[in-house]
Amino acid sequence: MTAQSVQTPAPGASSAISRRRSSPLWRALWKHRIDYLLISPFFIIFGIFHGYPLVWSLWLSFQKWQGVGEPRWFGWGNYERLLNSDRIWNAFGNSLIFLVVLLPIIVGLTLILSVILNSQFVKGRHVFRVLFFLPYITSAVIVAIVFQLLLQDNFGWINGILEAIGLPRVGWLTQAWPARIAVMMMVFWSVAGYNILIMLGGLQGIPLELYDAASVDGANTLQKFLFVTVPMMRGVILFVGITSTIGLLNLFAQPWLLFSSTQGLGPDQSVATLNTIQYSTAFQSSRYGEATALGFIIAVLVITASAIQLWVTRKADQ
Repeated sequence: MTAQSVQTPAPGASSAISRRRSSPLWRALWKHRIDYLLISPFFIIFGIFHGYPLVWSLWLSFQKWQGVGEPRWFGWGNYERLLNSDRIWNAFGNSLIFLVVLLPIIVGLTLILSVILNSQFVKGRHVFRVLFFLPYITSAVIVAIVFQLLLQDNFGWINGILEAIGLPRVGWLTQAWPARIAVMMMVFWSVAGYNILIMLGGLQGIPLELYDAASVDGANTLQKFLFVTVPMMRGVILFVGITSTIGLLNLFAQPWLLFSSTQGLGPDQSVATLNTIQYSTAFQSSRYGEATALGFIIAVLVITASAIQLWVTRKADQ
């Protein structure tokens, strides 16, 4: 007869296992194990294509790497080079100009246009809605070609109109501030349709009884807009403001395509943005660590600007 040794877990280990299995969190996870299994593909795909690249990019931002060979630890060197670069501060200034000028125009003008397009007194409003939305789904390359034809110094249609009415020609593509205005016009023309669509959805959710009550109290059209429409649209306005802020601080396609001959810099680097500098740093200078560090700086700016908008809105609600 052979003795068989039976290994029993230590009292401390068995009690720890039993406590873990009896904990509310463990019981909830086990109870919904099928639910978590069904949604696990999303988290797996997110981890592979978003989570891991994000962590790897953060690690790369502290490295010096040109795309080949082994990355070398550089510490905060990439961030120091960026913060001490006049080129980066110039691009940040341009991005700030685009944000400060374009954000109120995008939010305010699209709200006004959506109110007009939502009015029952506008004939053919459905046609106008489609026309306003078409630029949003049009290729950015085609839009850039059209704007180049419109804004050319010698043969552009806009300069031709200005000359016909006795005004001097404007160097839209060769002078600093006109170049910025050209980019702003292209950006607004490209994004207005999407924001109008969002605003229209919010307007159609406002109860008509509020406008009827305002009419009974003697409110005119402007008062209805200021004291009924704007307060009821505050959440939609905040959404449009935050998404527009994200887009403006990540501005790339419009200046790059409109001024492709200068690699998105424009005359005197007047339209260079943080994203155009990031692209040229990575894919033309092969400084991938520095470009990744710039990406995280842009992310911090976007988060900060969005947080400020949320804070201001909550303060206004109080």
